Amino acid sequence: MITRRKFLSGCIGATAALFGLSLLPEYKAVDQLLKSIPVLLYHRVGSETDDLTISTKRFEEDLASLSQEGYNSLTLAQVKQRLAGNYEQLPDKPVIITFDDGYLDNYTNAFPLLQKYAMKASFYIITGMMGNTDRLNSAQIREMAAAGMDFGSHTVTHRQLADLTSQEVNNELKQSKITLEQTLGKPVDFIAYPCGSYRPDTIQAATHSGYIGGFSTQYGFAAFNNHLAIRRIPVFHNDRSIAYVMLRKGLLPSMMG
Repeated sequence: MITRRKFLSGCIGATAALFGLSLLPEYKAVDQLLKSIPVLLYHRVGSETDDLTISTKRFEEDLASLSQEGYNSLTLAQVKQRLAGNYEQLPDKPVIITFDDGYLDNYTNAFPLLQKYAMKASFYIITGMMGNTDRLNSAQIREMAAAGMDFGSHTVTHRQLADLTSQEVNNELKQSKITLEQTLGKPVDFIAYPCGSYRPDTIQAATHSGYIGGFSTQYGFAAFNNHLAIRRIPVFHNDRSIAYVMLRKGLLPSMMG
């Protein structure tokens, strides 16, 4: 059976040959990729046909495929270990599953399937919409957390942070964190930026607000070079298999920088 190192070496070598790149940094790139983790980004799981919604059948197929391929989903506590550089303590073939926006179908459709396949996920909540129609409420969030799911901030209003004043950004980051911590009764350490929108000073504000990790929407495997701008792999309605998505939106962008 081909090892992950040999597979990545072959991929990098083939890509380098295709684009006329030097092979000198090959081994460094392999080492970096071996320490990188795919972070999947979902939004909705249901019957809608918009781009952000995948079917319940498709989501189960994704989880079944990940399980069959030996992937182990990480909790945010394990992600914190990775941020601290503790690679050895992580399971083989780690994957991080994330959901943005806090839709109700995350509870009704995604949550039971995650439990069925013994997978963990983290959900990023727009706190100003908690309890609204078609959104998660505090009781559902606490139930999911008690079952091993994690939660993070997706700000208060879901406005694009790069378009806001510094004071508005601070309010979005701090107030959403406070609300979730009061709901969960424990610290909230991670944020996902709405629409992947942030500026350099947004990252500084996130640090000052007490976040240790921030998820972007930039494609690629997470190498954790910047803990407050972690790459993710979005999964949309018309995407092909999860294996193809991870290759096309994860591995290839990572190899090309």
